[in-house]
Amino acid sequence: MEEIEAAAAANSEIEDAPPPDAPSLIRRIFRNRFNHWRAGWRMLVYIIAAFIIGKAFSTPLKLLVPGVPESDFVSWTHTLIWLVGTLALLIGGLLVLRFFDRRPPALLGLGFSHGWLRELAVGLAGGLLATGLLVLMLVATGSVSLALSADLRGSFSALGLFLVLFTLAATVEELLFRGYLLQSLAEGSRRWIAGLLFCIPFTWAHADNPDVTIIGITNIFLAAVILVVLYFQTRRLWLPIGFHISWNLAQSWVWGFDVSGIKIQDQLFVMNPTGAEYLTGGEFGLEGSVLSTVLFIVLVVWLLWKKVLTPADEVAAMWADYPEGFGIEPASQMPDTRWQIPDDRTDPPTRPE
Repeated sequence: MEEIEAAAAANSEIEDAPPPDAPSLIRRIFRNRFNHWRAGWRMLVYIIAAFIIGKAFSTPLKLLVPGVPESDFVSWTHTLIWLVGTLALLIGGLLVLRFFDRRPPALLGLGFSHGWLRELAVGLAGGLLATGLLVLMLVATGSVSLALSADLRGSFSALGLFLVLFTLAATVEELLFRGYLLQSLAEGSRRWIAGLLFCIPFTWAHADNPDVTIIGITNIFLAAVILVVLYFQTRRLWLPIGFHISWNLAQSWVWGFDVSGIKIQDQLFVMNPTGAEYLTGGEFGLEGSVLSTVLFIVLVVWLLWKKVLTPADEVAAMWADYPEGFGIEPASQMPDTRWQIPDDRTDPPTRPE
């Protein structure tokens, strides 16, 4: 009986207690209703951090290696630009996650937990298969002809440069357009909203490439959609990075096409276009082909419909605490009730056994 009376008294105190104070306007500007930093501020901190780190690397580099920006795209000198970008975006993301977000560094998407190597391998194989299928159709329709390079030694000696260059370039673009910024915006809005929004600057970054066409711009946007889907379905960057590397490396060094308008030399195969530009892609490369448009659309529909990719168990468990959607409260944590009005209805006390 005493326990019942004590429980009733506690319930009465709860009902009589004044509601908690609402958060101030300043606090609501910086924090959401679950006391998380809002996505916009997190993105701004990351941009500032990456910029400062990039400047710290690039400033002495300009003194030690003058003329880097003016060097050819396919050169060891120009590769330093991609190296600086990779370091700035990677270190910036790890620092912000560690000291600002107080979250695991693996959330950046480059963790080495179970399955990461398989995802990278699938991405590498996917880019090679996709370009190979397009080239096969072009050869079968008589739109292009292929011949082995007359200088195979020179071609293989250039492979190391191509591999390093396209690896760094793909890593920079994935960290920038599918990395921390996309992840933060997805958590603060919706996954599809963040994904589509970040497809726009990715497309815009390629819009002034040489020999760009309407088909080329369309395909760059569709490629961005594919990479976004690959990231969200695995919650890591390994698969999109692998696909990005393989696509660029295969269509350039293997098959002899230009890459988004960038002229390529020392290929394994020499490609001779004989068909219409809307099929071959012209000087823009395979991204300028209408066949790529069809392939990309089919791939996006298949990925979204079949959902053949899923995050590894460790990755899914790690992200369970940080779901997307306007600051949705993590299901694995207790709700923060400091800013919520308690419910007046209380369950009646039960008789102890």
